[in-house]
Amino acid sequence: MKLNTKIIADKAGVSTATVSRVLNDYEGVREITRKRVLRVINKYNYEINAVAKSLKQKKTMTIGIIIGHILSQFNSIIAGSVEDVSSRYGYNTMLCISNDDPEKELKYLKVLRSNRVEGIILVPTGKNADYVNNLLKAGTKIVLLDKIIKGVDCDSVVVDNMNGAYNGVRHLVEQGFRRIGIIDGSIERITGYDRLRGYKKALREKNIKINEDFIKIGDFKKESGYRMTGEILKNQPDALFVANLDMLLGSVLMLKEKNIRIPEDIAIVGFDDSEWALLMNPPITVVQQPVRSIAATGTEILMKKLINKSVDKPKIHTLKTNLVIRGSSIKK
Repeated sequence: MKLNTKIIADKAGVSTATVSRVLNDYEGVREITRKRVLRVINKYNYEINAVAKSLKQKKTMTIGIIIGHILSQFNSIIAGSVEDVSSRYGYNTMLCISNDDPEKELKYLKVLRSNRVEGIILVPTGKNADYVNNLLKAGTKIVLLDKIIKGVDCDSVVVDNMNGAYNGVRHLVEQGFRRIGIIDGSIERITGYDRLRGYKKALREKNIKINEDFIKIGDFKKESGYRMTGEILKNQPDALFVANLDMLLGSVLMLKEKNIRIPEDIAIVGFDDSEWALLMNPPITVVQQPVRSIAATGTEILMKKLINKSVDKPKIHTLKTNLVIRGSSIKK
């Protein structure tokens, strides 16, 4: 027999309104009555229909999150941190993986809309501005992490990419390196674009000529870090700045494969940190970005919009990076 609130009410000898108050844990129900209703519910293994409940209350208590590659440490930390914060507020999380593909991103934005999520945390590809704006106009609360979308006016949490890259490359210059290469991700994305700007700024300050042969553009993935490092080695750089953690791993793998010593043959600095970078011999110098803080800050902003009905003007929240100097960048 399929139970509903009317059948439960009949079996417990109460009104359907009383059953509803018990199910929603409202006050005003005598303890003896509450126990009688709960006995019926437990006896027949009744489960609340969450969809029907959300339709009635016009709240789903669910947010969506769209990230890029799940195997990326950055994205996995983002996903976990968003879930941690949102769950403390009683919200469930729907996780979607775009693989940095704008078409997949658009598909999942539509999926989240059809599932009536109350808000979305988006690590964007930088595309789909029109659809994101449509969601915002329809009342969906959205917060962007790591990147912004040109033409979209909503809260974003990013790091100071240009200054972080600048500090990493300046450190290499101060160590006496002059043939400094960069393995960057797509410069169509603000992260890649700003990290390249920081690289160039550090060289210009010391009057070091910018050599286009020392600039290699990949796609922020391990495979491109490996491939681009192989290409740049032909030009004999004495140091490398690698613009994200996944490409850094690929770069280090190439250097190890070629039996190139770090830092005796080539120094290296990466953007973002990991335990494996610390365990390398020598440990890798990195520009640390506060990944958990990026996610936590963005989720707190979203919760404020959902729970407190915040109507604060959207802004870009920029967090600082931190240069951690280790053995891989110290000139021998």
